[in-house]
Amino acid sequence: ERRMIVSIHIPKTAGKSFRLRLEASYGSRMLSDYADWIGLDTPEARAQRAEQAAKMHARRDEILRDYDLIYGQFIADKYIGQFPTVAFTAFFREPCQRAVSHYEFLLRHPELDHPWIRQFHETRPALADLIKVVPNYQSIFLGGVAIEDLAMVGLAEQYERSITLFEAVFERKLPPEVKRWNVNPDRQGDAYPIDP
Repeated sequence: ERRMIVSIHIPKTAGKSFRLRLEASYGSRMLSDYADWIGLDTPEARAQRAEQAAKMHARRDEILRDYDLIYGQFIADKYIGQFPTVAFTAFFREPCQRAVSHYEFLLRHPELDHPWIRQFHETRPALADLIKVVPNYQSIFLGGVAIEDLAMVGLAEQYERSITLFEAVFERKLPPEVKRWNVNPDRQGDAYPIDP
């Protein structure tokens, strides 16, 4: 029985680099899903997520026929029970490094058209305040799916090893990486210095 791969793109966990390799391998058999406004917990955001879930559920048969993989920024619950067999995957990153990286990314990209990013630029919170608003950001994307129920867990800090694991789990070779995307050009070294 064919399983649908549902891969969650948590921001600042090497997601764009991974996505481009998946696109190169899966081509038109990969469905992108980036319209759920994750990070916002407002009535408008909840309505947006409900509307997007309804659209995807209405396309269930088409998706099952035309795609092998769904990749994007959504809460995993959106796809629970939608297909006969689902294999969830996600990349994670050490939480402090991910938070600083996300904060720096938001500062560098005020042009991105997303309600949460617009709100960030209107209020310009300090890093500590942003973390207080969304303290367990990576876990939001899992929803009700336990991490041990993921078919594959990747780590941004062990990116190439995680790619090898994905290839082994799903028996699919991904093309080599051309370059890493969305890396902060101002970061010195492999990690952000973080005060204890």
